Amino acid sequence: MNTKRKIAFGCYLLALLMITSVALIYLATPQLLPYQEAAIGKTWSELDLGVQVQFWSLLKVAGGGYLTTAISLAILLFIPFRKKENWARWAIPSIGIPAMLVVNYAGLNIISKTPGRPPLIAGPIVIFLLIVGLIFSAERSGRI
Repeated sequence: MNTKRKIAFGCYLLALLMITSVALIYLATPQLLPYQEAAIGKTWSELDLGVQVQFWSLLKVAGGGYLTTAISLAILLFIPFRKKENWARWAIPSIGIPAMLVVNYAGLNIISKTPGRPPLIAGPIVIFLLIVGLIFSAERSGRI
């Protein structure tokens, strides 16, 4: 693997590790995250059992979505990308960027309509890493 391809691999790997971290947070948390409590104006203990179950389920679905995205990216990165299959360098950002755009859109919606302040910094960083990875994975210089 040449230096540019190693940089691309590192960018893609860091992006998928960031997505995995968010997935594990959502899957491991037993209750709402602080920004979610701020958004709804109630603490976890103030919620009725049915509402707790609903929110808990949504957290697990979100975590599962993040984890599925991360696993998909990992498979693409460690198998076809390492084999220098050109389609994989496009597939990785094609999966990761829309996933992060949806997450950031939801977060911005929370910020604009509630007191909740989700941490949105990971999304733009992941998108940046995926774009840099795509650029550095180009076989010929100057060609994306």
